Formats: sequence, C-alpha cells, structure tokens
Amino acid sequence: MSPVVDLILVLVLMPAAGFALIVGWRGANWLAEKRCKPPAPEPIDRLTANLRRLRAELDDTETQDGLTAKHHRVRALRGAYIDTLTAACERLDVPPPPGDRAPLAEIYRVEAALRQRGLDVRETAAR
Repeated sequence: MSPVVDLILVLVLMPAAGFALIVGWRGANWLAEKRCKPPAPEPIDRLTANLRRLRAELDDTETQDGLTAKHHRVRALRGAYIDTLTAACERLDVPPPPGDRAPLAEIYRVEAALRQRGLDVRETAAR
C-alpha cells in the first residue's frame, strides 16, 4: 500500500478505536450498576429488637453514676438509637427525627408515632 493510504487508515482507525474503548468502558460500568441490587431492608422484627435493646442500654447508661466517659457513651448510644429510629420511621412512613442531635421532645414524638403504627420501643428488651 502507498504511504498516503496508510496515513488515511491510521487517521481514521485511531479515533474509531478510541471511541470503541470509551464506549466499551462506559457499557461495562452501566452493566455493573444494573447488576448491583440495593440491599434488602432489615426485617421489622430485628429492627424492633435493636430499638428496644438500644433504648434499654441508653436508659441504663443515663442513670448510672460514676461511669467513665459517660457523656461520650450516652452520645454514641443516642446516635445509634436515632439512626435505628430513623430506619424504623422510613419503614413505617413516619417523619424521622431531625438530625443526629434531635431534642428529646422529637424523639418522644417519633416514639409515639411508631407506637401508633404498632411498634412500641419502650417495651422491655430481651437480654
């Protein structure tokens, strides 16, 4: 072949090969996203057990005297409780408490709304 034909083939095939690589990469990413399914929601009975357990731990920790780093433990437990409470609210269509540092009045409001939907978090937790 002549050098002119070779040059024309190179100039045409290089962008086509690059385009094919880009399309292949994006297609592979699209297929990977399609295959990934969202995780199944946590069963409501496990969610209820976690709420009751965290509520009991939070009550116990708040009432103990002389506990080392009590403030940090209470904040961590309250954060875990609010996260679990938010998950329960999403499952039962109840407005969740606002943020990680929700006032107690909001937590009590959410607990009452959940109780009306049949989930009582104040019942005794099985130890």
